Amino acid sequence: MEQRCHWLFDYSRPWSCLDCHERERQIAKSRDRSSASGAGQRKRDILGYRHALSIRHESSMTGGRRFLPPRERGGFTIIELIVALVVGLIVLGSVVQMMIVQGRGYRKEREQVDVRETAREAAALLSWDLRQAAVGGSPFAVMGANTVTIRSPRGLGTICRKHPLLARYGLWKTGGNILATADDSALVYQIGRGAWTKLKITAVGTPAAMGVTACAWPGARPPDVVVEFAVNTKTDTSYIKVGAPFRNFRRVEYAEFQQNSRWWLGRKVGAAASYERLTGPLLAPGSNGLGFTYYDTLGAVTANTAAVGSVAFTLRTESYKNTTVGSTFTYQHDSVITKVAVRR
Repeated sequence: MEQRCHWLFDYSRPWSCLDCHERERQIAKSRDRSSASGAGQRKRDILGYRHALSIRHESSMTGGRRFLPPRERGGFTIIELIVALVVGLIVLGSVVQMMIVQGRGYRKEREQVDVRETAREAAALLSWDLRQAAVGGSPFAVMGANTVTIRSPRGLGTICRKHPLLARYGLWKTGGNILATADDSALVYQIGRGAWTKLKITAVGTPAAMGVTACAWPGARPPDVVVEFAVNTKTDTSYIKVGAPFRNFRRVEYAEFQQNSRWWLGRKVGAAASYERLTGPLLAPGSNGLGFTYYDTLGAVTANTAAVGSVAFTLRTESYKNTTVGSTFTYQHDSVITKVAVRR
């Protein structure tokens, strides 16, 4: 410990050496001496430690620098920056314009797909219903230039058992919605005769309530539903055999109707008070958005509801949203004409 203290006092320096200002003064003096002698480097013991530190003075660090005139220094002039900015703005404007044009093209394609899909959906629905509207010799209910009322299939099944006394029949594997309203009727296929017979449904109920509790084939499972037909005597339905196909029909009207200032294809099922919206929009009736033409079996135009052999209908669809076409902002339009032969 004594040796350490002796060493400390032997190599100690005045307290002023510890002051930062004193250190700065010493560095300044060193710079003056180095500039006078022209030497590049000096070694000096700044804090009085045994091992001095090698100091590279500012004069030695800056002495090798070569100052270039303004024209030889790297960088951009104001003119160059302005030119680059103008070129960048031109490129950016071109990209934005291209995106605007592409966006308009995409919107136009979207609306074209919309009107074509509307036309396909409406044509498929009307074709399916019109094709079966005259099955069994049934006439069209109403034939108009912009509207049509027909008997549309609503349910189906298979006759699985007869009631022993009444004109009641159990149905197996039923589908759809079988009701006994004033607008409902049925067709039952006559096995062995190859023809459909039209009947009126007067009641629909459960197997237990209608007295037909089990099907006639092995397994004796209960029918899904039991229907009763309007007949004068039981023999009026004696031709109905177990296994005969059954189809239920209901009165349906197709027409255009207006909703939210647009025209849509709609239908009324049975005694419904309002239209059910199916698809659209369509052009207004004044622009023949939906039109029907009726032909007999010889191809001549007819107004006889019982002599219809085919029906041609025209659909003029309109896009749901506006899109830019040239310099105008308008709806897209498309049309389809379909002719359907009815089955009898």
